[in-house]
Amino acid sequence: MTKSMLALGFKRCKSNASVYYYHDKKTKALVIANVYVNDVCFIGTEGSLLLNKLKQKFMTRWECRDLGETTEFLGMHISRDRKNQKIFIDQCEYLEKVLAHFNVATNSTHTPLPSEFSFKPNKKQCDPKFCQKYQ
Repeated sequence: MTKSMLALGFKRCKSNASVYYYHDKKTKALVIANVYVNDVCFIGTEGSLLLNKLKQKFMTRWECRDLGETTEFLGMHISRDRKNQKIFIDQCEYLEKVLAHFNVATNSTHTPLPSEFSFKPNKKQCDPKFCQKYQ
């Protein structure tokens, strides 16, 4: 994989061997590719010509298809608030599996938080059902 990514003009991140980046010196555009076994997530500006060009080049080297905007990667749910430039990642499904595996009840229980503590997320911060269930 590394040879392919380097041949496409990507550089390998020194702090994380699964992350590659492509920085266009002329336009200053940045494309990041996160590679894990046979999953690849390309990250760049929405609608970027450079992003699309690099994905196409990658797809000619490897048998794969573009699944569009990433909403899930390696078991993590990903959502965006583009207007406020925020990304939200949760592992609710994974947490549900772990709790079920260890037979841990998910009903309400007492916590050491003060009674006046209240966290009421809005939909942009987090799915309220998830936050209320696991806070």
